[in-house]
Amino acid sequence: MVRVLNILFVVAVVIGAATVYDLKMAATKSAEKVAELQRQIDEERDAIRHLRAEWSLLNKPDRLQNLVERYNDYLQLEPLEVKQIVMPDELPARPVILEPVGGADQMGGYAGSSAMIR
Repeated sequence: MVRVLNILFVVAVVIGAATVYDLKMAATKSAEKVAELQRQIDEERDAIRHLRAEWSLLNKPDRLQNLVERYNDYLQLEPLEVKQIVMPDELPARPVILEPVGGADQMGGYAGSSAMIR
């Protein structure tokens, strides 16, 4: 009886050790995944910082003024007038273009688009 109990305890210890090892490996994989995601987040933040710096450089007023002066003959820009600034609800409604019911060619088939029957 003691021998059977010893064997059961040894088996239980081996199963416990295997379970702990499996948990350790899963935790290691999870930590690696978190580290990879953190690296990707850092890269995205650096890219955002770079793009914001580039945006601010491209929108510098003196640079834009030089571009306007250089391409004014082509662009034909005019100064903005106060009456051009309106609220969104003051804009006219966008026209709705509807297609005819039944498509553009209602007669279709052999009749074609002419109303005369031969």
